[in-house]
Formats: sequence, structure tokens, C-alpha cells
Amino acid sequence: MHSQVENLLKKISYIETDMELHKHILFSIPSDQKEEMEKVMQTIAEKKQQVQDLRREIKRKDPAAYDRILAIEKGTELFKTMARDKQFDRVDTPDDSGACKITLSDGTDVDCLVAALEKNGDWMILTRDGEVKQFPKGLVKQGTKS
Repeated sequence: MHSQVENLLKKISYIETDMELHKHILFSIPSDQKEEMEKVMQTIAEKKQQVQDLRREIKRKDPAAYDRILAIEKGTELFKTMARDKQFDRVDTPDDSGACKITLSDGTDVDCLVAALEKNGDWMILTRDGEVKQFPKGLVKQGTKS
């Protein structure tokens, strides 16, 4: 990924974190302080616009990276939806080296952003391309952590 795109993603992450903080602030303001609530809502709206502007800049600079980001976002939402009804023994994400993978019983490594081991032994992963894949018990030889 282009280094400028990575910097834009970092900015987006910072702004989204700040926006979440402002949402918490908004909910803590007493309902009789309408003017203060409006100020915070305006700040949140400005931050949303900043995120949209940065996303458009990513799309302009690197359309392939933008499409990949969208695919990962969609995959993340699907993963969350599918995970609601499951119980997991373990959930792995990339470690300090950036690695997250499962090894299938045939020796094939599958890189992932998230690898979740269900209590029943099945695996569900989110790939680096934003795909959600499921592997039945016995098809996975090893997860990212022993």
C-alpha cells in the first residue's frame, strides 16, 4: 500500500477515535444544556466530513487500496454478524510481526486479519482481502498461536 495512503488511514483512525470520544461526551451532557450539545454535535459532523474527505483522497491516490479497504470493511461487518451466534475458545489477530494465519491439514497457509476458533473446533477467518471463510473441525492443522 502506498505510504501516503497509510498516513491517510492513520489520520482517519485518529479522527474516528476522537469522534467516538465526542459521542461519549455528547451522551454525558445534561439534556438541559442544548447549546453545549449542539456544539458537540457540530464537532462530530465536522469530523465525519473530515473522514469522508480523507477517504475520497485515498480513492483518488490509490483506487485499488480504496477498494480493498471497502472489501475489508464489508468483510468485518459480515464477520461480526456471523460471530454473534458463535462461541469462541480463541480469537487471533496479527501479532507484533504482522502475522496471522492458519495452516490447513494439507499444509496450505491462509493469511488472515482475524482467525477465530469456535468451541466446536471449527474455524472462522477474515482474510486480508476481506473475505470471511469457515473451515470445519479437522481441516485446520494449526492456528496462529500454539
